[in-house]
Amino acid sequence: MYVGDDVDSSPIKDFLSTENALYTIKEKGVYKIQLADDIDPERTNPKIPNLSQKVLPAGHDNEVVARILLTTKCLFDENNATVSPFVGALFEQSIDLTRHVLELYEMVSDLREAIIQKEKAFEEHEHKPNAFSLPSVPDLDKDLHNTLVKADKVKDSILSLYRLHFLPEAKKKPLLDEYDTAIQDRLSSESDILAGWGETKKVLSLIRNIRNASEHRRDENQLKVKDFEMQSDGSVNPPILAIEHKDTPIEPVRVVDFLDFIGNIMLDQAEGSIVTIRCAALLDKNPFEEQVGFLSPENRRHPFVRYCRAINLNGEMRILG
Repeated sequence: MYVGDDVDSSPIKDFLSTENALYTIKEKGVYKIQLADDIDPERTNPKIPNLSQKVLPAGHDNEVVARILLTTKCLFDENNATVSPFVGALFEQSIDLTRHVLELYEMVSDLREAIIQKEKAFEEHEHKPNAFSLPSVPDLDKDLHNTLVKADKVKDSILSLYRLHFLPEAKKKPLLDEYDTAIQDRLSSESDILAGWGETKKVLSLIRNIRNASEHRRDENQLKVKDFEMQSDGSVNPPILAIEHKDTPIEPVRVVDFLDFIGNIMLDQAEGSIVTIRCAALLDKNPFEEQVGFLSPENRRHPFVRYCRAINLNGEMRILG
């Protein structure tokens, strides 16, 4: 069968199998495969075709897809057509997480580019004393809020990965403190793995607080945003934001720098959480003393997949798979 659409003719680079579906990872997109038997198990309609449906608008060549989805496959794939329920659910959740991070990156890029273009046009424009016009980003506050809401969705999706391993029996969405208690209890003697979770918890708390400061603004707990603004010395400041919050305040910073920070740190935490969960999983059953290895650029099979499964063989780390 042909997988793709009229826009994406890129080749298939990899596959991902879950309990419910087979996914193909092409250079430019990720597609879910549905066979006729999946759609019509009784084969009541012989005309039902095998089909593919794009689930992610970026694929094998994309950094976000590689650092989340391909890293998950590299660390957890069981190399079987049928995977265990835990791994299948982890793959499905990783697709959801990848989608949210891709959407966050798109929102960050669009808003960042809009601000930079206004700055550039202002600097190149010849200004007349009696007709001086400051640039503005009219939807700045709204676009920033929407970006923070999406970052919060990424936070929730990251926590859903942890839930699969540490709180699989939870009947409702756990609080961050419940995750912390469960992880601390399970990994009390594993200081290195706990350190990874500790960094993730700090970032996720920050994202939650920033989102709340934007959603529920009040004294001493609010997001403050300023558009382009002229100073008394005649200079013009670019858009600036600050966060008032007792636990996670942020001093005034350029909006474009803040956007870069949000995009990068959420991708870092998404990738790091996959590594933390794999390290924790290896504590339960690991007869060959497998480890998670960090790959130097020259040893990577994919430029953006930085972690691999490895074992120590005669004092030398060897890549598995």
